[in-house]
Amino acid sequence: MKGVSTAFWSIVLVGATVSIGAGFVGGRSIGSAGSLPVADAHHEGDGLPAPIRQRLLRRSLSGAHSLDAASAFDPYGDPDLGVSERKRPASFDQIDGRAKIAVIVVDAGRAGPGLEPFVESSLPYTLAVAPTDDDAQSTAASIVAAGKTVVVDASATTPARVTELLRAGARGVLVSLDQRRATDLLRGIDHNAFVVDAALAEDDDVAAAAHALHRQLYVRDVIADARDDGAYVEFMLRDALAIAQRTGTAIVAIHARTQSFDALSRFADRARRDGADIVALNDLDN
Repeated sequence: MKGVSTAFWSIVLVGATVSIGAGFVGGRSIGSAGSLPVADAHHEGDGLPAPIRQRLLRRSLSGAHSLDAASAFDPYGDPDLGVSERKRPASFDQIDGRAKIAVIVVDAGRAGPGLEPFVESSLPYTLAVAPTDDDAQSTAASIVAAGKTVVVDASATTPARVTELLRAGARGVLVSLDQRRATDLLRGIDHNAFVVDAALAEDDDVAAAAHALHRQLYVRDVIADARDDGAYVEFMLRDALAIAQRTGTAIVAIHARTQSFDALSRFADRARRDGADIVALNDLDN
């Protein structure tokens, strides 16, 4: 009887020892689970999907990846391009004559009713029409009939399409291209058409192409309303006046907006008092 009892308790002791050992190993496994490596994207044989990983999505209210950028791109809407970086002579003496400022309405062909005040104004605005604008040829013809100068916005088109607008009465081209593409464009159009360098890109070298082909060249100085803000427009127009007073001439690019038109009308009076006149683009050299 005593032997049976001893055997029984021996079995109980061994079982308890095994249970304690198993619990200890299990506890260590659970405690170290946080240090186990994350499952790889590829599992051999088990076909399990890779673990879901968090991805941060950054949204912007402005910039190239914002909703703002979803609208039509406006190359004249960048304030960083407000004043072109070209070298300007500072030899003009206002005692000998009056400074001259030419104004180019850069979106005339897309302005719709907003174009009318500029066309009917007594000021000699120059108006830009792109071949891709709706009814571009009739728009150009109506502007010419009103006694205003038309230039072709030619940065994103072909010589053939530019020629169509030149035949409708346009006098020159407004363009921002590198030298190779500018050369190709100018070689394909009437050599009597003058060239306006819009100066909108770092690789812009319209001037080199125009000089090499002996074309009459103008360079844009100021974009007055890259920001659609009245105070900003007034400031940039004053900047244009300062350039004209220092160098003799200035070329201003502006949009066909009511606010811009009103600012220009006020500016023309001020400029006149300060020794500068608003003139047609092709009168800058006269």
